Amino acid sequence: MFEKRCRQQAYCALALAMTSVFAVSGWDSAEACAAEPCLQRIEVADGWKIKSFAPREALDTSLLNQAARSEESEGWLDVGRMPATVHDLLLRLGKIEAPWLPHGTEKCFWVGQKDWVYATRFSVEERGREARLRLMGIENKVDVYLNGKKLASHASKLPLVVDVSDHLGSENVLVLHCHAGSRADSGKRSDRGSYLGPNPSISSVGVFDQIFVEISEGNRLEEVLADVTLNETLTSGTVTVQVKGVSPFESLDLLVRLLDPNGESVGETTVPVAVTGGEFDVRGVLQIDRPSLWWPRGYGDQPLYRADVTLLTHGEVQEIASRTLGFRRVTMPEPLHFVVNNVPVFLRGGDWVTPNLMSDVWDTARVDRLFDLAENANFNALRVWGPAEAPPDAFYEQADARGLLLWQDFTRLPMRSDSKSIETCTKAARAMIKRLKHHPSILSWCGCNEAAQWAHEDYNKDFEDHGPWGGLAAAEAVGAVCKELDPERYYQPSSPYFGMNPNDPREGNTHGYTNMWFVPGYDYLNFASEDTRISAPVLHSLQRFMDPDDLWPQGYSTLYLHGNRRPFPETWMPYTCAESWKKTGPVEQFYDATDAAGLVHRLGMAESLYYQDTVERQRRGRPATEQSDRRCCGGYLVWKYNDSWPQVYSAKVDYFLEPKHVYYALRRAYEPLMLSFDFDTYLYLWAINDTREPVTGTVKIQLYHLEENEFRKEIVREVTVAPGKSTVVVRLDQAGIRAFRKEHLLFATLTDNSGQVLARTHGFADIERRLTFPEAKLKVEVREGALVLTTDQFARCVTLTGDAQGDPFGWFFEDNYFDLLPGEEKVVRLLGQHDEGRLTAKPWYSPHATTIDWKRSQ
Repeated sequence: MFEKRCRQQAYCALALAMTSVFAVSGWDSAEACAAEPCLQRIEVADGWKIKSFAPREALDTSLLNQAARSEESEGWLDVGRMPATVHDLLLRLGKIEAPWLPHGTEKCFWVGQKDWVYATRFSVEERGREARLRLMGIENKVDVYLNGKKLASHASKLPLVVDVSDHLGSENVLVLHCHAGSRADSGKRSDRGSYLGPNPSISSVGVFDQIFVEISEGNRLEEVLADVTLNETLTSGTVTVQVKGVSPFESLDLLVRLLDPNGESVGETTVPVAVTGGEFDVRGVLQIDRPSLWWPRGYGDQPLYRADVTLLTHGEVQEIASRTLGFRRVTMPEPLHFVVNNVPVFLRGGDWVTPNLMSDVWDTARVDRLFDLAENANFNALRVWGPAEAPPDAFYEQADARGLLLWQDFTRLPMRSDSKSIETCTKAARAMIKRLKHHPSILSWCGCNEAAQWAHEDYNKDFEDHGPWGGLAAAEAVGAVCKELDPERYYQPSSPYFGMNPNDPREGNTHGYTNMWFVPGYDYLNFASEDTRISAPVLHSLQRFMDPDDLWPQGYSTLYLHGNRRPFPETWMPYTCAESWKKTGPVEQFYDATDAAGLVHRLGMAESLYYQDTVERQRRGRPATEQSDRRCCGGYLVWKYNDSWPQVYSAKVDYFLEPKHVYYALRRAYEPLMLSFDFDTYLYLWAINDTREPVTGTVKIQLYHLEENEFRKEIVREVTVAPGKSTVVVRLDQAGIRAFRKEHLLFATLTDNSGQVLARTHGFADIERRLTFPEAKLKVEVREGALVLTTDQFARCVTLTGDAQGDPFGWFFEDNYFDLLPGEEKVVRLLGQHDEGRLTAKPWYSPHATTIDWKRSQ
């Protein structure tokens, strides 16, 4: 699987790099793709210098001359290779500390109060009739100077393209004047914290994406849109390419080729192009019989096709643009219950936010690890959260290759009723749909985050009815754009939406605010696009960004007394946000903590218990007594998946890419094939099958006594579960396990006819703080690099830690914080960055720890 994914990612990278211009004689389609490019596309990445100045409106001649020299003696710093924002550079050069260190934000706030000037020299060997400077991503307000002349100002994160045909020489000086992003009186710390990031906030300044100079003869593909459809029987696919461009010629040709996942051509067509007023707009269509189907992760493979669109003038290849495609058919027979390729798909995943708020420079290694972690946690979906910046194309290529369906919010649309806001919304939505709609991973579009909900009297802060949602007109205008450009995909005006109020869990989708509101109907909801509970990052992450005196203040106790509103010390308040103290799991069910490690455990286990109970109930989808086999819920996404900054809040993977307790609880709750105990008036065991194939096996249920260390009773049943279904296996009292003392637990396995365990679960009959767990001893062996664990008694919350010469970060255990019963054999792979080190396995309540030396090659 890993090798296959690497091949797919390499293929996607090739597709992204295929936007080029070629010139050949006597061409054919194969020669065109192999030709040497005649377009000069020069990346301006090296030789950059940077210097700070007091804020000013513009650069005068003396400063431009200084920038052209960029001498170290005048205070210019060597940037290295671009892109890099100012904070990136200063951190790399040792001029600032990491802003996430204790009080680090305040120490580097001055960075955003300065103007910063980037400067470099670059050469151009040949010049064509047209030259353009393309800046793919710059922060805040930036002025662009080329060879001493100001050519543009830009105040958006969207790409900037500047015509430099009359200003480009053989030797050139490019200067970027980045204006100050922060007021001098800003930067005060807030007790409420910052929702995603630093407290106080800091302003990112500088260049976060590539810069190019493009030289051509004036023939360009300005817009290449690709649509893929699949017929109802999944036997015939259609690729439609809509192309706009410019040319000085009167006529051209457009060659459209479709390449299969192996890079072999499976169809092509040549379309004559008529140019009117220097512009053209043309469509090409290809049919393919029995295409390989693209599936969400866990339901099948992700074969990716590539459409190459080639612009030709008089037998010369001018430009080739490529789009990655996948053939899949998505329908929605009822609201937010999705069917892919005629198979019901239960969405399991979380909400994606900006990976790093200090810098928008795309960190491939960081994002790769986040995708790896999502795969390991059995995610098949992500919601791309609208209030954060939309990711670059590389994110969507990763999602395509890995089979992650994307609920895509539009980014920061001003959902208001005035005509200017509506125009802004429709323009931004149009641009995003055109950029992304060819990706098979895109599942649906959503207008905005929570705007409709907070406008409603049930959820706004003054509890009054303010009338209809003011953003509805803008949301409907965005919906019209979706219907025009991408009619086959689902669009929703806001998230959440529909029902008695916009957050009604019985209709549309819901955001899980049951920690703060009573929400009718939440037990069996229709779809969750957010559900929030909070905990702390792991202890070594906390120690990395929290002041030691704040971590566990002298005299602090977690005892719940009247008036004690917070489940953690007051000193944690600057590191958290958004009334997080109201959003924990059921901490009252766990033992009080006596130190920082115990508090991390308590918060993490409480959050894990909430999600385990909630996700399992939603995946069962109905009460056990209901006769229908319909599952109410179509999907469950947690808020939020990843941290943008070190903080105590709701991420499942922290800023340092360390999985929290809840990450592993979700991994188990998201297993495609699952057993689940249902503790109601009676006890039931369910089996849930979210795969494409029926599952048949033997279920064994055992009653285990924690203190006596023995299995007391047993039930065995044969079971078959259809794809996309949940079923009650047995009601326990009717099968022989009736009343029992609460120091027992229930344990169940599902095995196939060869005896392989396909699924397992267990459940406690009492809350944790009323149970006494044995002092279990673990045995740990290494087989083919993986850990194999067994236990002599029940082992509660087996905690795995690693140490590579003092480095506890980056181990990435396949599973962690799991329970283990006698007779089980638990295999855990190590998926992180280390190749050797000391590993420790310890049940949380046992004094016995097992430590081994480990090498990946073992």
